[in-house]
Amino acid sequence: MGQQVKTGKQMPAKFREVGLNFLISLIALVLAIITGGIIIWLFGNNPIEAYKALIQGAFGTPMAFTQSLTKSVPLLLTGLAVALAYKCTVFNIGAEGQLLVGAIAAGIAGTLFPMPGILNIPFVLIVSMLAGMVWAFFPALLKQKANVNVVISTIMFNYVGQYLVQYLILGPFKAEGAASATRPIQATAMLPKLLPSPYVLNLGIVIALTAAVVVYFLLNRTSLGYEMCAVGLNKNASLTNGINVERNMFLALLMSGALAGLAGGIEVTGTMGKVINGFSANYGFSGIPVALMARNNPFAIIFTALLMGSMRSGSLMMQSSVGVSKNMVDIIQGLVIVFLCAENVIRYYIKKGRGGK
Repeated sequence: MGQQVKTGKQMPAKFREVGLNFLISLIALVLAIITGGIIIWLFGNNPIEAYKALIQGAFGTPMAFTQSLTKSVPLLLTGLAVALAYKCTVFNIGAEGQLLVGAIAAGIAGTLFPMPGILNIPFVLIVSMLAGMVWAFFPALLKQKANVNVVISTIMFNYVGQYLVQYLILGPFKAEGAASATRPIQATAMLPKLLPSPYVLNLGIVIALTAAVVVYFLLNRTSLGYEMCAVGLNKNASLTNGINVERNMFLALLMSGALAGLAGGIEVTGTMGKVINGFSANYGFSGIPVALMARNNPFAIIFTALLMGSMRSGSLMMQSSVGVSKNMVDIIQGLVIVFLCAENVIRYYIKKGRGGK
């Protein structure tokens, strides 16, 4: 009976904390949108018209909506990559480089190793995941062996990956006559479309949603996930209780890299059919606000990724019809991070408004 009472008291407190975290993220988003609107107004444009065009471009037609879903796939996977690593106190800023390396690996594998579709698609995507893991392996090894800060090493590997991929696209794997792209991958390596042409939605959205379920199950239903979360909560206590902190951080970064690499593989096999120089619209960096807004919850990341993907999809109409640069979306994403960093201030005023509870 006493245990039931204790549980009954704990559950409302847990729900209150979840609700408070959701409210903080929502406030950060609203403040970012308002601040973005002020910036738009200062540059001589109507923010209301700009945001109307943004929404119309993202959801105005069925085709626009499927485009928003497609844009959300790499954001969902890079958001999961950031969240998984952060659960183990590893701040992976290298998802962009891991995504690029995963994409070029998928492009090479899809070109050089023709096979039946039932084998080709899994093969190419697994290769992209392995490439992302390899690119995360070096910062993980530097952290383990030389205690190099992961934030710094992953940022540096973004640049190394960017220029390596650029060299491969413009050099040994450049298609004949193409300005800046590799040869097209085999047709059997392309992900099937979920809707008929001209809709662009493909099987990548299903794979990304499955990845969210897998990450949730890993973190909440496995001993490995328990250890990773324990390390994230308190390294010293975890070490005292026999948990190998370094091993868990190492594995978290490798799995994070695999998810980012998968994002690059899906972009190649689902949308482009080849690797185009500069194809990534900073998907790896955008995974950071996606994960932060969702509080690193894999299921919440689905919705924040759709939100950010929709903003990216609608930004083209905002630029063409109102004249506001599509880069305003990147500014809003940056503002979201800024306001989320002020979490303690927002939390203080929310609790003050509730009478200190």
